[in-house]
Amino acid sequence: MHPVFLSVVGSIFILGLVIVKLFLFGREKSYLNLLLTTAIAGIMWYALIYLLTNSGYLTRYPFLFNKGLPLYYLIGPCFYLYIRGSLNPAHVAFKKQDLPHLIIIIPAIISIIPYTIASQAQQQWVVDQVARDVRFAFTDSKYIVGAWHWFAFPLSAFIYTVMQLKLTVNTAKQKKHDPKVIRWIYMFTAVCGSIFLGMIAVNLTVLGNLNDTYAILHSSKLVLSLCLCLLFLSGLFFINPAFLYGFVQANKLVPNETPKRKRKSLEEFESIRVNMYDNTLVVRVENYINRTEAFRKTGFTISELASALEVPNHKLSDLFNNHYQLNFNTYINNLRIEYVKGRLESGEWRQFTLEAIAQDAGFSSRNTFFLAFKKVMDTTPSNYLAMLKQASVA
Repeated sequence: MHPVFLSVVGSIFILGLVIVKLFLFGREKSYLNLLLTTAIAGIMWYALIYLLTNSGYLTRYPFLFNKGLPLYYLIGPCFYLYIRGSLNPAHVAFKKQDLPHLIIIIPAIISIIPYTIASQAQQQWVVDQVARDVRFAFTDSKYIVGAWHWFAFPLSAFIYTVMQLKLTVNTAKQKKHDPKVIRWIYMFTAVCGSIFLGMIAVNLTVLGNLNDTYAILHSSKLVLSLCLCLLFLSGLFFINPAFLYGFVQANKLVPNETPKRKRKSLEEFESIRVNMYDNTLVVRVENYINRTEAFRKTGFTISELASALEVPNHKLSDLFNNHYQLNFNTYINNLRIEYVKGRLESGEWRQFTLEAIAQDAGFSSRNTFFLAFKKVMDTTPSNYLAMLKQASVA
């Protein structure tokens, strides 16, 4: 198989695996995952149509031709919105302000209508013409989208890549994320920009040399370079899996603090090791527990959490002991106490007893609840409730 086609096939396969991983392990951030899946789907569709068109197999699947144009326009905006949401928690959910970024697909939808509503025989005729001579895909036939689209969508995607770069630069100045994360996004952005510029260059080359269209799209060095960039882009998702699961903000260091000793103490080394722990797993654990409120289940165990996240027990145990510096039961009880405090402070003590609220939070017994509450709050639940009642009267 020619290196061009091999690179494209490999990219489609790897990107398909990324979507599967998003579906299986990234459910905690549905909006961001939808953005990333849409962008990846657009790339995969573009690559698939390239393969079908240049291999002649497009004649077997006429319903696919031209249909992916709206997806192509969403690649740049979706990557940008995904990076923004991954770096800034304020953008992890959909907002009305995001809509203008997505209406860019309207001209594309209008352009594919003639082919979409054409009869099956007409669609078959179009793809037969393309298979016979790929130059037909660049004609002004009413069933072929305007050639300007092949410049408009990669150019718009490149503009979003520049916005993505600017966003990353501003985030790096804030020093809220691990420098490795920022470097990885720089690399990802650079590859995206190279691909979009490469698309424009290929289209310019084809339009300037229509008689050599077949050779350009099959074996030119420009197309080969573009395909290798695509393969590298697909591999980047596995180089930094946190990109799929979400970035954890780096712990802030004490400013202007310079070590006076050349040797760090054992405690300092331990602190560094904890901060470098698997951020991907941290995000998955916290997102799952917060989303499902799994701590409210009486007798919730680390084995149940490990099963839900599909990770080994010992890995989770190590996470709680070394990252949170708490055992699993203490961590869960702390969440239960926060839940109880929230209900009490909202005034629910007027309708429910302490025991009822504690039971709803997941505590198995009154004694367990009282001990855990005293340990966290340094006072008994009764005293805490008395203070709340007094404050409400005042």
